[in-house]
Amino acid sequence: MSEQLGAALVTGAAGDIGQTTAVGFAKAGRDVAVFDRKVELLAETVALCEAEGVKVHAAAVDQTDHDAVEAGVAGAIAALGPITALFANAGYGKFSSLIDQPLKEWHRHVDVNFTGTFAICQAVARSMIDARLGGSIVINASSGASQYSDLLGAYCATKAGVKMLATGLASELGNHRIRVNCVEPGVIETGMTGPMLTGENGDAHREILLSDTPSGRLGIPEDVASVVLFLSSPENSFLTGVSVPVDGGQTIHGHPRWYRTDYRVEHTTEWEVTR
Repeated sequence: MSEQLGAALVTGAAGDIGQTTAVGFAKAGRDVAVFDRKVELLAETVALCEAEGVKVHAAAVDQTDHDAVEAGVAGAIAALGPITALFANAGYGKFSSLIDQPLKEWHRHVDVNFTGTFAICQAVARSMIDARLGGSIVINASSGASQYSDLLGAYCATKAGVKMLATGLASELGNHRIRVNCVEPGVIETGMTGPMLTGENGDAHREILLSDTPSGRLGIPEDVASVVLFLSSPENSFLTGVSVPVDGGQTIHGHPRWYRTDYRVEHTTEWEVTR
């Protein structure tokens, strides 16, 4: 059975990468469901997608709330019909050393990035199985899934977890012709990374990144969206269980590396911005 074109669902759709991907699905002719923590954050995304002439369903869904996820997916299907593409994009990250990280903050990373991603993938996968149309799930695993970044230990650990989650889902869902893949964006110029790439320290770090990125530039949301759309297309139905770096080659040189320390100094750790 070949995959059929149905509705697409994007989580974290108020952010730059999520919004750009949702609009990309709309341009491809898919009706689109968009989720974020607050529905009012989705107004611009909804308008941009509707401008492409498709139906759009927006909902406030906190993916740490399992009941909200189940209800949100059911609502999207009721509004748009079967979902055949999911971009599980919502995530959370906060700088802290693992030694100093409050347990509440650690749990937040696990709840959003790992358990929340599992919940949305499970709910959508079950609906795909019931619909018998096949489909595609793409998870935003981040370059942190493969490249460790100091002071982002909780983020990297949970992103590595969802990368393995995708592998397991790809194996278990193959008989249902549901493909599961990951993208691993590097430093993408978004509202989230903007503060870290501007100002005295940010400008210096931007220059380091640019000089060490083989593609010669930083990423933009369209770079990620184009790969998600490629992986989600029924035309690429022989791709499953892979994780695609979208980083311009940054991880070749160990980026992103936002902080560094001097390991020659014993019994103390002083972290400074990499520049």
